[in-house]
Amino acid sequence: MLNNVSRRTFIGTAAAGAALLSPAVRAQGTWPNKPIRIVVPYTAGGFTDQMARLLQVG
Repeated sequence: MLNNVSRRTFIGTAAAGAALLSPAVRAQGTWPNKPIRIVVPYTAGGFTDQMARLLQVG
């Protein structure tokens, strides 16, 4: 049965099957799992600061 399948095809299929069965691949946590800090390197109240404040959530 394996005589008709090339070694590259067999290894590729086996690697894909192992990746699908791996719990780390399927059970990923939500992103982001901690607060994100937005650093605006300009003065407070400027255009860039206002845009950053509009983009932030909550």
